[in-house]
Amino acid sequence: MAGLFWPTFSLCPSALRKSSTMPIDFDCAVCKHRIRVPDGAEGKRTKCPKCQAIQPVPSESDELRLKDSPSEPQPPYSPSTSDVFQLTEPTPRPQEPKPLADAMPDHEADPYAPSFGEDAVKVNAARIEAMEKLQTPVLICLILAGLGIAANLVTLIIAVINIVGDGARGNDVLVQLASYSIGIGFSIGLLGFACFSLMQARDLKNYGLAWAGFIITLLPCSCFFPLSLPISIWGMMVLSDNSVQRQFTS
Repeated sequence: MAGLFWPTFSLCPSALRKSSTMPIDFDCAVCKHRIRVPDGAEGKRTKCPKCQAIQPVPSESDELRLKDSPSEPQPPYSPSTSDVFQLTEPTPRPQEPKPLADAMPDHEADPYAPSFGEDAVKVNAARIEAMEKLQTPVLICLILAGLGIAANLVTLIIAVINIVGDGARGNDVLVQLASYSIGIGFSIGLLGFACFSLMQARDLKNYGLAWAGFIITLLPCSCFFPLSLPISIWGMMVLSDNSVQRQFTS
């Protein structure tokens, strides 16, 4: 049976067409490399094995026209699933250059990026450490200074009540009130300035005012003077540390 059907199969027109097909040869439009594809691929796209350029397979009439005219570069092409030979990934889009990138060193190529270098980390760590050393003595001295201001105000009010209640008249009342007001007011002013200076020390802003704040709290400006004495000495010892002194802005 197989022998009976063999002549019929060999004379089939489709078999004759397959035996007569010839591959298509054409030059790459970019690098002029000779490309060979199977017959029947006219109008489809293929990739040059040398320069990897994607281009359409010309027909016989197109091939004759390309030989007579100069070749032009093909526009960029994004491959799709309809390509039958080889798919390629799309070419990545080049990044736009950033301003000042070429005029600056490598470590400063991007002026807009945040700088978190090793030196910046060390400076921040040293500043935080200095604040932690000063935090406790400054806080205690601020509390004692505030209590001293309140105690002086209470003392002044009691003194005024006593002077008026004793029945003093004329210049005696004025003299006594002025003496108490000046003395206690001066102490309150010193303690207020000490509070301001201690807050400057807490923020590492002014080294001179930091010393002034601790020195004022050493003075007997209120009844809390004995408590603030050792704390003030502690704060001045911290200020004497070179690592703390370098962190002050002025």
